[in-house]
Amino acid sequence: MKEKPPASVHLALLAVQLMFASLGVAAKEALRELGPFALIAFRTPVAALIFLVAWLIGWREPIAARDFLALSVYALFGIVINQLLFISGLQRTTATNAVVIGATIPVFTVGVAVLLRKETATSAKLMGLAVAFAGALVIVGVDRFQSGRTLGNLLIVGNSLSFAIYLVVSRKLLERYRTMTVITWTFVLGALGVFPFGAHDLIQAAPTVSTGTWTRALYIVLFPTVGTYFLNAFALKRAPASLVAVYIYLQPVVGALLAAWRLGERPAAATYLGGILIGAGIWLVSRSRQL
Repeated sequence: MKEKPPASVHLALLAVQLMFASLGVAAKEALRELGPFALIAFRTPVAALIFLVAWLIGWREPIAARDFLALSVYALFGIVINQLLFISGLQRTTATNAVVIGATIPVFTVGVAVLLRKETATSAKLMGLAVAFAGALVIVGVDRFQSGRTLGNLLIVGNSLSFAIYLVVSRKLLERYRTMTVITWTFVLGALGVFPFGAHDLIQAAPTVSTGTWTRALYIVLFPTVGTYFLNAFALKRAPASLVAVYIYLQPVVGALLAAWRLGERPAAATYLGGILIGAGIWLVSRSRQL
């Protein structure tokens, strides 16, 4: 009989979901003064610097030169495309929609793994993919292309798919290197990729940005970025993937509550329906992995 995960794992997973759920709200508030690419140009390099210092102090290990090509691919999907699509989508849609659609990442991850033949397709997985994707389409509003939020919703779907690709392809090096090594160099290379997009905007905006906005930007770096990666790595080494997946259910709920409190957002009926479908899809995929 397997040992139950300690309480510290549950606390870590709870903290991860709370921090992830707060990202959309904090970013929405920061975007009032910072442009989307300026925020990315701050977030990613600062997070990369923190990871690099931590890696040099406690997790340093040699990396084969040939593996930097793979790390560059990880950075492209896990950082550059992922973050640029997220911030561009968030600017055009609500924080609630962003966090609910973002909950499709585990399901997209299974879909990518099946397509790349990393996992076997089962009826439960395929059904979970279909149900969750239907939920995403409900929120996107495929029959309302005149809506200003449709493009934003689609960009968040693309962001989720990009991150799912990163999660699947990064498993190769995670089998040979420490988790912190892969995360650190993915962020360092990713920072080199995103900084040029927002460097000019960040430099121009910096003198006029308020202390409150800098505080929100720093919060985004320390908690929904660095904190979530650290705690997720801690939990994944001590708990089954099915338990991690269950905690993802909290993200849309907490995110919607935070968006209502901080931003005054009121989710549409389609958001509730889509969230239920996405949750059902996650449950089906998680159930398949337990069988």
